[in-house]
Amino acid sequence: MKKLFFILFTLLFSCILPAETLYYYVEGKKVILTEDFSSYSFIRTSVTKANFVLPQSVKVLKKQNNISIVEISDASAKENLTKNGALFPAYIKEGVKVHVSGQLFVKIPGKPDAEKAKKWCEKNGFNFIKQYKFVPDWYLVSFDGNPIKKAAELVENKIAEAAEPSFFIPLQKRVYKPNDPLFPNQWHLNNDSSNTSVSGNDHAHVAEAWEVMQAFKGNLGGKGIKLAIVDDGFDLDHEDFVGRFTAGHDFSGDDDDPSYENNDWNPDYSDMHGTCCAGVAGAATDNGTGVSGACPNCTLIPIRMDMSTYSLDSAAIESFEWAADNGADIISNSWGPEDNGGAADMNTTLKNLVANLSSTGRNGKGIVILFAAGNGNESIDSSRTKDGFAGNENVFAIGATNASGKRAYYSDFGPSLDFMAPSCDYSSNGYDIIDGIWTIDNTGRDGYNTGQSSLGDRNGNYTNDFGGTSSACPLAAGITGLVLSANPNLTRDEVYQIYVETSDKVGGVTYSKGFSENYGYGRINACEAVKRAFEMAGKDISNVTCGGSIVNPDPIDPDPDTTDTGDTDTTDTTDTSDTTDTGDTYPDPVCGDGVIDANEICDGNTIPCNQLANAPKNGTATCASDCMSWDKSGCYDNNTDTDDKENCGNGFLDEGEQCDDGNRMDGDGCSKYCMKEPKQLKSAGGCALDLL
Repeated sequence: MKKLFFILFTLLFSCILPAETLYYYVEGKKVILTEDFSSYSFIRTSVTKANFVLPQSVKVLKKQNNISIVEISDASAKENLTKNGALFPAYIKEGVKVHVSGQLFVKIPGKPDAEKAKKWCEKNGFNFIKQYKFVPDWYLVSFDGNPIKKAAELVENKIAEAAEPSFFIPLQKRVYKPNDPLFPNQWHLNNDSSNTSVSGNDHAHVAEAWEVMQAFKGNLGGKGIKLAIVDDGFDLDHEDFVGRFTAGHDFSGDDDDPSYENNDWNPDYSDMHGTCCAGVAGAATDNGTGVSGACPNCTLIPIRMDMSTYSLDSAAIESFEWAADNGADIISNSWGPEDNGGAADMNTTLKNLVANLSSTGRNGKGIVILFAAGNGNESIDSSRTKDGFAGNENVFAIGATNASGKRAYYSDFGPSLDFMAPSCDYSSNGYDIIDGIWTIDNTGRDGYNTGQSSLGDRNGNYTNDFGGTSSACPLAAGITGLVLSANPNLTRDEVYQIYVETSDKVGGVTYSKGFSENYGYGRINACEAVKRAFEMAGKDISNVTCGGSIVNPDPIDPDPDTTDTGDTDTTDTTDTSDTTDTGDTYPDPVCGDGVIDANEICDGNTIPCNQLANAPKNGTATCASDCMSWDKSGCYDNNTDTDDKENCGNGFLDEGEQCDDGNRMDGDGCSKYCMKEPKQLKSAGGCALDLL
């Protein structure tokens, strides 16, 4: 009778016992946790007998080594576990249920070596587990008592410089699938074989990498990373680029508006490539609109060059310097010498600049510079076809593989080829595009898709057949953004080595010492690369499986901005330094100070209307009040002269003219008589832009 009374009393008491609030410290700030009795951590300790078996009424949710995550339905089982080990309830931390592991991350004073650290642990009641290689001031230790209370005690009593409990977070989904409606078509990011329109099931494992980023960083990746896209024009106002661009520059028009200058009545396929490349690298993701970009939180730097002249060497130098001056961590280049046009090399100044940026940029860690390998199905290295841009020893040369993991037939090859990334290919007849890449296109009729569902969406905002090494390069650049956000301390050479070690050996060919002239070191695997980056940052990835379960025993890293909670819905007007949190990009708290800050298109300045896309070509546009667009109300047309014979070539559409592009030349879509010429369609599938 007494035993029954005791059980009933215990059960009743546990039901009415208020949840205890605990805390520990992160960078001097309290992190509050509240007990949750819906599940528990049971840890086998020194008091646990070797033959101890969990009661049958206990439901095991997860078991790892000496730790079990369990649900307990009766008081006797709870009493049993308490007597035979350490039992802790789950805790609610920032809205997420977590379970302690009985381990702590501790910064031991003086950063002692392993032997001295073991003595410190014995003195303070811990068991030494390991000292981390890449963050040697952090140690992993175990403790039989409550690790949350112990972590707070160590900091409050100044026994350790810092201490944080190790947690189990809930198991993650196999692949993160954003709510962008066109994401299921983007086989290059995630290919689960459900898309029967592509040739195979190969992909870059980007969605799996997002899942790992979520577990360790609390976001999809790319926060704090700036990715420069050097190309032709960009659709800065596209619906799927909202909040994605920081200030850019146009070295073609020598102004700060890198917008495309094409228009819907005369598309010449020369000013829409940059939009597509930027979409592959960093389209807005999980926003319920359009497509997804490889690096969802990378800040994109749009840099426009004139791709139709012979002055690109100097333009490339100016573009690279501008990118570096504006904090670029990565520079993506989907252009190069003309395919099948003979040998071409960088000039010495550009070579020296690339060498300097790749070694001393990013505060000495080196900027990662990537080039499309080329689409001529030719050697990067032979004397006859040498490509001194993709073949430069200080850049990453990116080739293309199709959805079957085979080299796309057009993709250039050779000893200087570094890595591959998924892109389109051609069918056996050599004409039809297969495995096309879905990405952002210039809005409406201004891009590759002029509004036909067979080319993308019916509104003409997205294209379904972008490709070539032009698409593979920004995909690799976006993946590099994920890698650097996982571990911002990586050098350029360390990123290269990560890809060497983690890329998949696709193609069904023999790799000699890990290398193939047709595939480089293999097709980049975003998830494995991100895992390795986290490992080099001292994270425990022993229970992280790409495409499988993910257990992060570490605390989730805080938002890079220490003064902001990391929200994306509200504006922190006191936080002027945070350029990586979308909650602070609109409106800009310093808009109106006359300085074009990060995430501003303009600030108090004006621009001639003839330098803006989709605007009348006379007058002056002023910066809008939000610093994110141009007020074009001051722009106007001046078509008063209707003498078509005398004014063909004046840039105005006079009476009797079908077009007037400001010159009198044939072959560019508008003839020398200002009459429309037949469009010369150029597939996006096999064309990195030509340099020469």
